[in-house]
Amino acid sequence: MSIEISALAEREVLALAISLEAEDVRIYTDLAEALRERFPKLATILDSMRGEESSHHDRLHAFYLSRFGSHIPYLRRQDLKGFVKRRPVWLKSAITPRQVLSYVLATEAETRRYYRDAANHAGSEETRALLADLASAEEDHADLLAAEVKARKASSEIT
Repeated sequence: MSIEISALAEREVLALAISLEAEDVRIYTDLAEALRERFPKLATILDSMRGEESSHHDRLHAFYLSRFGSHIPYLRRQDLKGFVKRRPVWLKSAITPRQVLSYVLATEAETRRYYRDAANHAGSEETRALLADLASAEEDHADLLAAEVKARKASSEIT
């Protein structure tokens, strides 16, 4: 059963955001490890992105704890209407840099969209500000990834 974002309480909006960031950290780690031997530069970029997503997770988690306490409801992206169901590319044995980049850019865009929608439905100004800031950071990640890949392609570091 999927629910609309507008039906989520503020604590659920934040719980899903925490879950999204934790999922992205794990996926970026798996992708980096899958590519490290053949494409070490791209793996390094993914390691950096993992670090960014981890800092988002920590920020959201600390904010949640300060507002709602230690119990975080279990919500997943598939529980909310509007999230794209993706194939687990990180489990493929022969993944290409192009597949990874496409996946990562789509992930960043989807997360950014969630943060913007969630900010519009958040009950408190503090939560709206946090989610808007994270949406902006996700957009920056996509821009930095594209610039980094373009620079490395120009120097033949990523195929």
